[in-house]
Parts: sequence; C-alpha cells; structure tokens
Amino acid sequence: MTWVWQVSFGLILAALFYWSRWTAWVRAHAQSSLPGYLFAVTYALASVLLIDFTFTSTPLPRFGDIFVAGVALTAYLFGTGPAALLLMIALGVSMWVLPPWGSFYVADRADWYRLVSFGNVSVLLIFVIGRLKREVKRNQPLALGYIFATAYAAAAMVVALMTFHSQPPPRFMDIFLVGIAITAYFFTVTPAAYLLAISVAISAWILPPAHSFAIARQQDWYRILSFTVVAALLICLTGRLKRWSIAPIGALGRNERSRRPLSLA
Repeated sequence: MTWVWQVSFGLILAALFYWSRWTAWVRAHAQSSLPGYLFAVTYALASVLLIDFTFTSTPLPRFGDIFVAGVALTAYLFGTGPAALLLMIALGVSMWVLPPWGSFYVADRADWYRLVSFGNVSVLLIFVIGRLKREVKRNQPLALGYIFATAYAAAAMVVALMTFHSQPPPRFMDIFLVGIAITAYFFTVTPAAYLLAISVAISAWILPPAHSFAIARQQDWYRILSFTVVAALLICLTGRLKRWSIAPIGALGRNERSRRPLSLA
C-alpha cells in the first residue's frame, strides 16, 4: 500500500512542472462545456478506483474529501454544471461505499449526517466559486476578516462541544470548512488561513482523547490531514479567483469584465 501513495505523490510533484502547459490547454478547450463534463466523469471514475482499492469495506471518516476537492477544482476550471455532475456522482458513490457496502441503502444515522454534510459543503463551494468567477469582489478591511474568523471559530467550537461531546461524527469539521469558504469569499485568504489554523487546533482538542491536543488514533490524523488539504485547496482557488476578479474600476466596463476569460497560469 505504501508504494501506491509514494508513486501518487511523485506523479503530483512531476505534474507541477507542467502546470503552465496544462492550464494553457484547459483555457484553450474550456470554451466548450464538453471537456468539463469529461473531466468530472474521469475524476469520478479515478476516485472510485482509488476508494475501492484503498478503503475496501471500511471507508475512512472523511473519504468524501477526495470528491470535495474534485468539486472545487471542477467548478474552478470548468464551471458549475460539470461540478454539479461530479457532486451527483459523488453522492451516489458515497451511498454505495457507506455500510452496508455495495448497496445504495444507508443504515446508520451518522452516515446520513456524513452525506448531508458533504452535499451541503459541496453545494456551498460550487456557489462561492461560481459567484467569484462571475462577479468583481471588493476586499473588506483585513482586521474585520480576522474578527469574523475569530468569532466564527468561537461559535463553531461552542456548537461542536455542546453537540458532539466526546463522540464527534466523521465530518464534524465541515462546520469549520463552511466558515473558511465564507471568510475567503467575503474577506481575504489570510483571515481564512487564520481560521484554518484555529480549526485544526480545535479539531485536535475535540478528537479523542477529548480536551487534549494529543491525537491517539491514526484515522484521526487522517481526518485532520484531509481537512487541512481540502481547506488549503479552497483558500488557494478562492485567492486566485479574487486576484482575477478585483480589477481597477475604470479598466473594464462591467459587461466586459463579465466576459473576461479566467487566467489560470
């Protein structure tokens, strides 16, 4: 199993050297919606193979994050239609994977929570990224972003502690992922990164053993790592979209700005 992750990591590093060429190809073919839907289907199939090969009949707590990352990337590169298609496929795959394995029947209430939470977060990401691609956003004062992030983290921590106690459900950190998306959308990436750091600390405090920053179980390390990677990807994509969308007021007319192509390089 270790060699699979090593090879995957090596391929990702190698792909970074060709990022500019790859994004140039995407820009050249993004005028048609067909490549977006092909990308969504291909990503879904690759994710299904990875899940089936890696998790067998015991999926990890946040296995759906592989689809959350795909939904964000698809919305960023191609638009809301292909991202919505990937979300629908991901929901079907998740129902198939969750116990009892190999059926679309979901028996446990906690697994229904996983599905609902995953679906809501994915819809929010599609909405946020879609709005950023269509509109020009103005940055709010930086201090206000930190104040919002701190207040959101405090409220989310109270809700998590009162609701989840010492038995946090697999996707309880989605409450923080929603806050990170909102913070990155209305403010800037730095308050969102600040909220991400607080969220990781709170999650470590909540995960067993409770009320301690020590993390005992390997699957809980996976939960934090998966959450951090997805949140960091979201912050990165949102930041790139906001740098594109925040244009000088007199540089382009509103109609021209709405037609301005997205630059990914």
